[in-house]
Amino acid sequence: MATMTSKTITVNVKLFASLRETLGIAQTNLTLPSECTVEILLNEIEATYGRDNDSFIIHDIRVAVNQQLVEFDQVVRQDDEVAIFPPITGG
Repeated sequence: MATMTSKTITVNVKLFASLRETLGIAQTNLTLPSECTVEILLNEIEATYGRDNDSFIIHDIRVAVNQQLVEFDQVVRQDDEVAIFPPITGG
């Protein structure tokens, strides 16, 4: 029997502050392609939870993978924890 390789990964995604309220979820596990970047993950979240919601604007958010802030081209791996934060505002 041939060995099969996984073509998908599962990552734990946590949403914070206004994103949690806007999208109606605090945490979810996503199954994604094995060659996945943060940008692909964000697009999947937008397609799944952000449909018809103009408040979810990908380019304005911050993302941490395993508690380290990262850029959107960061690769995510099996069992990574991805935290998504809304834009920080203040005055």
